[in-house]
Amino acid sequence: MGRRRIWLGIWALCAALLFPMPSRGLNRYLKVGFNQNLPPFQFIDEDGQCAGVHVEMLEAIGQSRDYSITFVPFDTNRACLDALAAGQVDLAIGIIPDSLPKDSGFVCADVLTSSQLCMVVRNDVLEQNLPITTAIYASDTIQHTLLANLGIHQFIAAGNQRMVYARHLSDPGTAMIGVKDSLLYQLIQDGVEDAYTVRYNYLDTIDFGLLVRRGDGELLRAMNESVSQFKASPAYESLCNRWLPNSDQRARLDRAIRQVTTGSVIVAALVLGYSIIMRRIQQVLKRQVAQQTQEIQRASQELEKQFAQLQDENDLRNRIIKYSPSGMLLFDLDYNVVLMNKSACGIAGQKESWVGRSAREVPVFREILEKEGPSVFVPGMTVENGILRLGDSPGQMRVYSYLLYQVNQYGRVAGVLLSVSDMTKAERMQQAEFDKQKSQALTRIAAGIAHEIRNPLMSIGTFATLIGTRGEDKQVQESFAKYVPGEVDRINRLIENLIHYAKPAKRLTERVDLNQLLEDSLALVRPVLRKAGFLLTAHLRPDAYILGDRDQIRQVLTNILINGIQAMEQKAAAQPPAHPLTLSVELAQDGDKWRLRIRDEGVGMTEAELQACRDPFFTTKEAGAGLGLALCEQYIKENNGAMEMDSIKHQYTQITLLFERS
Repeated sequence: MGRRRIWLGIWALCAALLFPMPSRGLNRYLKVGFNQNLPPFQFIDEDGQCAGVHVEMLEAIGQSRDYSITFVPFDTNRACLDALAAGQVDLAIGIIPDSLPKDSGFVCADVLTSSQLCMVVRNDVLEQNLPITTAIYASDTIQHTLLANLGIHQFIAAGNQRMVYARHLSDPGTAMIGVKDSLLYQLIQDGVEDAYTVRYNYLDTIDFGLLVRRGDGELLRAMNESVSQFKASPAYESLCNRWLPNSDQRARLDRAIRQVTTGSVIVAALVLGYSIIMRRIQQVLKRQVAQQTQEIQRASQELEKQFAQLQDENDLRNRIIKYSPSGMLLFDLDYNVVLMNKSACGIAGQKESWVGRSAREVPVFREILEKEGPSVFVPGMTVENGILRLGDSPGQMRVYSYLLYQVNQYGRVAGVLLSVSDMTKAERMQQAEFDKQKSQALTRIAAGIAHEIRNPLMSIGTFATLIGTRGEDKQVQESFAKYVPGEVDRINRLIENLIHYAKPAKRLTERVDLNQLLEDSLALVRPVLRKAGFLLTAHLRPDAYILGDRDQIRQVLTNILINGIQAMEQKAAAQPPAHPLTLSVELAQDGDKWRLRIRDEGVGMTEAELQACRDPFFTTKEAGAGLGLALCEQYIKENNGAMEMDSIKHQYTQITLLFERS
C-alpha cells in the first residue's frame, strides 16, 4: 500500500503540470461504481481496499484534477449499471461498451484499457492429445458461435472472470475463455501459470470503458479529456506494466524491483523540490534506455510470433465468414463494402460481390440500413433479432432476420458487420403448420360449441315454455329470474373466449421483464392463498427479459396461477390435507431460454385428461366454458414460446413455459 501511494503521488504531480484544472461548475465529489470481479483491472485486495488498473487511473486523475472520489464496489455489471441509472453513483468503470443496448441511457467516455479474449487450457490436457470440447466463459464477454467451429460443443456460462477460473478448478479438463489479462493474473497469483498454455490468443478484442448517464455532458467532456491525457502520459504505461501479467516472470520481478528503487529515490527527491525530481527522473531514464532497448527487441520478436498467429486466426475467420449460410456484409464508416460472402450475394440476388461499392445500394441490405438509419455508427450500437418484411401481400412477402454488430479499432467504431438470414420459407412453413392445426381444431370446436350451448339453450327454452303457459306463477317467475341470466352469461363467456381463440387481438411486441410480470401476477393471488391457508414458494431471477406481448403473457400467468389455486381448493374440499398445500413458482435460465415452472398440489389429472387438456372446451370443472389452457397455449406460441404439462391424479399438476431470452 505504501508503494501504491508513492506512485499515486508521482502521477498526480506529473499530471498537475499537464492537465488543466476542471471548470468550477463541475461536481468535485464523485462516486465511481465498479464490478469487483475483474482482476487486475478492478477488484478488492486482501486488505479490503479497492485496487487495480482502473481504480488507480481514477485515483490519479482525481488527485490531479482536484476531485474527491469514492469507490463503490458491486458484484455484477448489472448492479453497477442499475446504481448509475438510479443516480447512486456518478460514473461506472470497466464496462464493455459493446455489451450495452442502444437504448441503455448511458454514454461511454474514452476507453480505459483493452485486452484480448483468449482460450487457456492445462498443459497436461494438451500433452495427452485429448479433444477439448467443453469451455467455461464469462457470459458478458463472449459470443461462442465461431468457437463451435473450432471443436467446442458445450459451453458453461459463468457470471464473471473470477467465476470462470473458480469453475475451471473444479473441472481441470475444461478450457477457460475470458479476458486474457484477467485469467493470467489469477494464474500468476496462484503460482500455476507454468501449468497452462494460451491456445487461441486473439479470439476478440475487449474494450473496458467509462460510462456516465446520458445528459451528463460536462462530466463526459471532463472525463474524456482526463482519460485521454492520462493515457498519453508515461504514468499510464507504467501503471499497465505494473499490474498486467507478463510471461517473462524474471523480467516482471526485475521491473518491480526497479519500480521500488525508482519510487524510493523520487520520494526522497520530492523533499528537495520539483526541479530536483525532474532531473533525477531524467537520470534514471537515461540509465534505463539500454536495458529497455533490449526489452523492446525481445518484445518485437514476440510480436512477430503473435502477428503470425493472428494472421492464421484471421484466415480462419475469413473462411468461416466466406462459407457461412448467413449473408454477411462488412462496410466502413463511408458505407463502402469491405467484405461480402456468397450467401449475402444470394440474398441480394447478385451474382458477384459488391466489394468497393456502397452498402446502401445492395438490395435487402439497403432496406435494413434505411430502417436503422445513422444510428448504426453510434458507439455501442448492436441489433439482435432484427426483422425485415418486404412485400405487401402475404404470398409475396419475404421475411429476413438480421444481426448488426460494430467493429471497433483502437477503441473507436471502424465499421459495421451486418448478418442477414432469409426466414421466408421457415415462416411460411410455420404459418402453414399453424393453419393446419387451427383447421383440425375447427371440428373439435364445432362439437364443443354444440355441447356447451345446447344445455343452457334447453334450460332457456324450458323456461320460455313455462312463461308462455304459466307466466302468472310466482315460482316460475322466480326460477326464471334466478337461472336464465346465468345461462345467458355462460353463453356470452363462451362466445368471448371463442373470439379470442379464433381471432386474437393484435400483439404488441416489446422487451418484457418476465420477473416483473410474475411479481405482478403473484401479488394478485397472494391474498387468496393466505385466505385458503395455502403456501407459496417463489424462486425468481432478475433481468429475465423476453420479447413478447406484455398483456397476453400476464393473462397466461394469472390464468395458470388461478387454475392451480382452484385445483388445490377442490382437493382440500374433498379431503382436508394433513399439511398445507403448496403452490410453487420457479424461474431459471435454461441455455438460451428462460424456463418457468408453476406447480400446484391440487387434484391433478389422469393420463387421458392430460392428453385432452389442450383441446378447446376441455375443462375438469363442473361448470365452465373451457378454452382456458387452449387459449393460454395459443398466446404462448404466438410469443415464440412453448408450454409443457405434467400431472399425476390426486398429487400435482406442473406447467412449464419456455421463452427465448432477449
